Order: sequence, then structure tokens, then C-alpha cells
Amino acid sequence: MKNKNKIFILKQLRKWLGIILIISITLELLLFPSLANLLGCLMTFFSFLIFRNFLRVKYVVYTPFAFFFYLSMFMYRYLPLIATLIEGNPISLGFERPIETFIFELLLFSISSFAFYLSANLKYKNNALQKILNKNNFFDTNPKIIWLLGGIGFLVRLYIFSAGQSEYGNVGGKFLDGILYLYYAPLILFFPKLIGQEGYGYKKLVWIYFVIIFIVNLASNSRAAMIAPIGVCFLLFFLFLVKNNLKIKEIISPRLLLVLVFLVVFGLDMLSDMSYAMLYNRSIRSDVSKTELLQKTLKTYNNKKLLEQIKFDRKERSNEVSSYSLGWTEKYIDNFMLNRYANMRISDETLYHANRLGYGSEKLQTDFWNQLILVFPSPFLNFFGVKFNKESNKYSRGDLLSGGSLGNFVVTSHVGDGLATFSYFYFPIQFILNILVFYLLNTFVYIKAYKVHYSLFGLMNAFVFLGMFRNANGILIDFGYCVRYYWQSVITYIIIYRIVKLIKKII
Repeated sequence: MKNKNKIFILKQLRKWLGIILIISITLELLLFPSLANLLGCLMTFFSFLIFRNFLRVKYVVYTPFAFFFYLSMFMYRYLPLIATLIEGNPISLGFERPIETFIFELLLFSISSFAFYLSANLKYKNNALQKILNKNNFFDTNPKIIWLLGGIGFLVRLYIFSAGQSEYGNVGGKFLDGILYLYYAPLILFFPKLIGQEGYGYKKLVWIYFVIIFIVNLASNSRAAMIAPIGVCFLLFFLFLVKNNLKIKEIISPRLLLVLVFLVVFGLDMLSDMSYAMLYNRSIRSDVSKTELLQKTLKTYNNKKLLEQIKFDRKERSNEVSSYSLGWTEKYIDNFMLNRYANMRISDETLYHANRLGYGSEKLQTDFWNQLILVFPSPFLNFFGVKFNKESNKYSRGDLLSGGSLGNFVVTSHVGDGLATFSYFYFPIQFILNILVFYLLNTFVYIKAYKVHYSLFGLMNAFVFLGMFRNANGILIDFGYCVRYYWQSVITYIIIYRIVKLIKKII
């Protein structure tokens, strides 16, 4: 790697993230002066000071997949200030416990940052798991195998379309859900140097594949699926730039760059409108074919008058809940992509309910251990004689914490759910779990003669790692990854890779 101590894009990111932050803090305190907003600015500022120390080549290049997970933690503390300002709102919009929220979120980010630091492989030596995975061909790469893996993933996507959602106990369905990431394998070929290839002559074919899977994902009526291929490409592009110490203008002409900037600005608005069209048609997605669902979604998207009415109606429904005591609300940021990674109001709301229940709630502790049992597959539980009806578990941790109707599947935050369940013991528990998760994510990289080798598995799942820290089921997600999902995904990938390797020899 040339000039590895002077990575241009990382230097520019540190600079511009700082400039945007200073401007945002200034505007926030001028437009919305209050103690709550001052604390929000301080949380964002100190989170940035911590993060900028990790925005360096040794972390991005040598521990990229753990870095993507850590990046999502930073985004959750950085984006709320900027996103709410853009929409003309303060960072504490709707908050009822802002002091606790900003202090606890900064504390959680601080211990998570320390966990990332401790787990980073800065000696550039492989750990025991990496060596085991290397012996099982986990880091082998080949363009033809990538296309075969993508083909399997594409068939899985089409099958899931026809079969619908997987239910508890449906082992086959859950298995297919677990290998759907193969769908994005060919996107790696946009950046062949990441897998040690100097060039690959079928980039037009990759572009065609990208367009096809984007359209297919639109038909799924899933907003997360819609942005997934874009997210994968963006993260791999970022890693490609850092690893090769490139400036964007070295690979993209200024004219094309202006076009891309325009497309990004236009695209964000388009994706936001498309998400509203998807939500409007979601109630019929189990009653019509995927083709008809896509047609109805596009028809809604093109009807701008209807689209504006949908936005207005959703905003009015959100405004009906003026206090957490009146019901659950997720109103914070209008843009669904920003809201997915930056809805800190969920932290405030879950902390409100944690205080209502009392920290260290026995009810939530009992449910936590029951939910942890459910993480394990049914055949495993049956083998050990553990009888548990997974069909009866159709609710979320957020349902239980908020006291609303079970089956609403409302989300919860890490800090709110953690304190409600474990009281202040939550923070050391989360610290240990973060070390384990970061350690496991670092096994998807192999160091040989000071050169870094990325596994296809890690590159395909880049966007998945970015979404691992989000408002969903709280600390239970991290426990589940450590005790099941890491091992399950790695073992199944090794098996699939070996089968594909045999197919390649035959054809």
C-alpha cells in the first residue's frame, strides 16, 4: 500500500466531518438554544472526537468488517444532529428524558469504542479462528465461483419470493434466509482488486446484474432490500479507495463526479418517495403476485398527488402521539434511510419506559433468557430435550418494554432495553459482548506476509455488518450473533463454497 500513513480519503473525511459538525452545532445552539440541545451537541462532539481516532488505515483496511459495525454505532450518535437540522428540528425533538439519553448514549459509545480498540488486530497476526478458516478455504477467491455463488443467491431470492416469509420451525426457510447474502456476490467484481484480481473483463455484465437485482428488490416491497445493493457497492467502494490510497478523481472524471453527485441527491429523494409507495402497498403484498405488487408500487410512486397525501397522512398519525404515555411513536426523521440509522428518539422513548418499569426488571430478565433459548435452532433444542413453543413467541422486546399490545413488534434500543433488563450491569455486559462480536468479525480477514486478504463472505455481507447496530431487539442481537449466527453462517458458507468449487470443476 503506497503512502499508507497518508490516506487521502480518510484525511478528507476527518476534515469534513469536523467542519459539518462545527457548523451544525453553531446552528443548533443559535436556532434551538436549550440545555437538552446543548447536551445533544456535546454527545455528538465527543463521539466525533473518539471516532476520528479510529478513522485510520490500520482500522479500516485491516479490520474493515468490524469497522463497518463500529461505523453504524458512530452514525447513530453523529447523524441525529445533522438530520434533524436539515428538517428544521432540534436534536431533542419530542424527547422526554434528553439528559439521560445523551449521557447514556455517549457512555455506551465510549465503552464500545474501547471494545473495538481492544479487539483490533493491530499486530497484524492471525488469531486461531482465522487460521482454522484459512485451512478450510474460507479466503479463497475466484471470479467464476463468485458468479456461481451469485447465481445460487439469485435462485434463493426467487424462491423466497414464491414461498413468502419463513416462520418459526421452518428449518429450510430459515436456512435459505441465512444464505440470501450470496445474492450480492457479483457486486464484488466492481472492485476486483479487493480480491487480488488486477482486472476483470465483464463489468458491463456486473452493471446489468446490479440493475436486475435492484428491480427484483423493488418487487419485494422491502425498503431494506431496496437500498441493500447500493449499500454494498458504497461500502466496497470506500474500502477500495482506502486500501489503494486513491482519490475519487483518480478513477472518476470531474464531469462524471458531478453527474454522480446529482444522481445521489436525486436518488435519495427518489428512494424516500419509493419507500412511501412501498408502505402504501404493503397491506396487499401477500395477496398479489410480485409483478403486480411492483406495478402497483410504481403506479403509486408516479402519482405525486397521492404520494403527497400519503406523506401528509403518515405525518398526521405521528403527530397524534404527543406523549409516550399515550402510545408508541417513532416520529423523528422523515427520511427513512436516515431514520433507520439515526433515530435516537427510540433511545429516549425506551429509557422512558425503562424508568417506568424500573431498571433491572424481573419481567424483562425472564423474557430475555426465554428469548435467548429461542436463538438456538429447534433441532438443537429437541436434541437436548428442551421443550419450547416458538410459535407462542410472536412479539418483540419493544412490545414488552413499552407495555403495548404484544404482536406490534415495535423496536427497542440497546441502552433502553439493556438498562431495563440488567440495570447498570448492562454496560459491562455490553462491553464484553462487543469485544466478542468485533473479534468474530475480524476473523473474516486474513493477514499473510503483511498483506491483507478479504473473504468473499465478509465482502458480500458488508452492508449487513453496517446494520448490526440499530434499533431492533437490543442486546439480544449481539448474544444471538455470538452463540449462533456467526457459527451457522460460517459453516454453511464453507459447505456451499466447497459444493460450488466441485460444480466449477465439472463445468
